[in-house]
Amino acid sequence: MAKFSLSSMAKRIHFVWDIGGILSLSIVNLYWIYGVWSIMSIVILPRYYEGHISMGFICVYMLISFLCIISVYRSALMNPGLVPLMDQALPGENLDWTYCKVCRRQRPLKAHHCRRCQQCVLKMDHHCPWINNCVGEANQWVFMLVTFYAWAMSFLSFLLCLLHWYVYPKCKTCDLESFVVKHEYGLMCLSTGLSSFMAFCMFFLVISQHFNLLTVSIQQLFTPYCNHLSIYLGTPNVF
Repeated sequence: MAKFSLSSMAKRIHFVWDIGGILSLSIVNLYWIYGVWSIMSIVILPRYYEGHISMGFICVYMLISFLCIISVYRSALMNPGLVPLMDQALPGENLDWTYCKVCRRQRPLKAHHCRRCQQCVLKMDHHCPWINNCVGEANQWVFMLVTFYAWAMSFLSFLLCLLHWYVYPKCKTCDLESFVVKHEYGLMCLSTGLSSFMAFCMFFLVISQHFNLLTVSIQQLFTPYCNHLSIYLGTPNVF
C-alpha cells in the first residue's frame, strides 16, 4: 500500500492505494448513485408531475445530495495532517514529542502512525475505510460535514419513502411498462431499509464527532492553566 501525493500540494491532498479502502469508497459511491436515482425516479419526479412535491424541495434535496458526495471526496483526498519534519517545526514545539520508528521522525504526543496512510497523522481520530483516509487535524471538519450531509440526505430519503408508502396516492401518470414501475416494490423496500439504517447510524456519528470536538476544545482551553498549576503544585498534569 502506497500513498500518491502531488508534489506541489503534498500537504493538501493525497490518495491512499489500499484495496479495502478503495472498495469501501466505491460502495459509498454506488450507494449514493442508487439512493439518488431510486428516490428521484420512484418518488420525487412522479410526485412533482402530479403536484405533490414542489421544485423548491427538489432543489434542496439535490443540493444536500451533491454536498454530501462532494464532502466525501474532499475528506477522501485531503491530507489528514502530515507531521512536519524537524526543520519545519517551530522552536520549542518538540520538547514533549515522541519518535516514530516507522516514519523515522519525531511527532507530537497526540499524533499516531497509520499503516494504511503510511504516515503519522496529527491528532488522529481514526482511519475510516469508507472515505479511504484517516480523520485527523486537517480534515476532521470536512469529515463532520460528511456525517451531517449523509444524515440529512438519508433522513430526507427515509421521509420520502414513508410518504410514498403511507401518504401519496398511487402514481397515475407513470408508465406501467417501465423498469422502475415494474420493480417499484423491491426498489422501494431496499431504499427504505438503506435510508433508515444510514439515518440511524449517521445521527449517532454526528453526535459522537461533535462530542469529540467539544472534549478536544475543552482540553485545549484548560491545558495551559493545568500546566502552570502542575508546575506550582509539583504534580503531573492530567491533560
